Amino acid sequence: MVLAALIGCVTSVEPGILLVTVDTWRADHFDAKLTPNAWRLGERGRVYTDAWTPIGLTTPAHASLMTGLTPAEHGLRANNHHGYSLDARFTTLAEALGGAGYETAAFVSAWPAGPAGGMDQGFQSFSGPPAGERAGAVAVDEALAWMRARKGPWFAWVHVYEPHGPYAPGAEALAAVGGSGDPAGYDGEVWLADRVLGPLLEAADGSHIVLTSDHGEVHDEERCGWQHERSASEQVLRVPLVVAGPGVERGVDRDRVGLTDVAATVRGWAGLPPGGPGLEAARPVWVGESGVCDPGCSDGCAPAGVLGKDRVVYGPSTRWLERPGTAGMGDPELAVWLPERAVQEATGRVEVEAVRGLGYVD
Repeated sequence: MVLAALIGCVTSVEPGILLVTVDTWRADHFDAKLTPNAWRLGERGRVYTDAWTPIGLTTPAHASLMTGLTPAEHGLRANNHHGYSLDARFTTLAEALGGAGYETAAFVSAWPAGPAGGMDQGFQSFSGPPAGERAGAVAVDEALAWMRARKGPWFAWVHVYEPHGPYAPGAEALAAVGGSGDPAGYDGEVWLADRVLGPLLEAADGSHIVLTSDHGEVHDEERCGWQHERSASEQVLRVPLVVAGPGVERGVDRDRVGLTDVAATVRGWAGLPPGGPGLEAARPVWVGESGVCDPGCSDGCAPAGVLGKDRVVYGPSTRWLERPGTAGMGDPELAVWLPERAVQEATGRVEVEAVRGLGYVD
């Protein structure tokens, strides 16, 4: 009923800044048929086809999005139910924009994106479920009501959880995407998330908008499929990213960027010092990590759990993987020296056999 009401009543709002995150949305599931509302936003904005998240977990990925910092920098290496929470010493987008006179509010659909992980930091108003998840339509409905009531500068974050497993999109969504089993279930959840967001994106036309995801999802590409926390694969770490609004150059951008670049761009829209290069600067490589180690999914990883992560570097044409627990790997200084070696790879100064000698695998 909430969704039907949203679709039937769309009212414009005073321009502001809208950040939308679709949980567990793969980059290859952004297209005109499956996500028509997101696609239309891309047609009036800028689509980044090579955008990445630093980790396949909701809480730390959103912390990176809100601060511009990697998990190694802000310290969140797992979700809030593992006890991880953003430290108050880090400045979030909401804090920066609130200090610049913006009214700030967040409307999230799942507990891992909530206050237990510090995701409410800086928001003057925060709405989300006390546990578990809620329908994305509820968050969108609340966000639209709040946005319509604003008379000055505003910043809103809206998070929908539909593509996250277990997949249960309903009969209408399954009929829209066809098929059966997990593939259709996931597609249906993505389709439903896009449909839910349609009225929000339409109402916010004329505002600055960022639409992205915290991470993707492994389907049947790996031994352990239909999950994301046990993998550092491209299916998990590459995400959709669309930016639109005043001054945004329309088109397709194939430069490599990441969630850690979003905060600087948004701060620039508000007239604040960006504090970083933002989405305007391309990256030669991307460094990411898996959420957890599961020896049943990743041969040799150890210790099991959040401390045995795979860490990976994606270069222009090469992937390097460091797996703690495997012979010759597990250097504690990885966060310092691995990006340097990736840059060497990007400029062609490291031979393949030399890389293999360091214990990396492709």
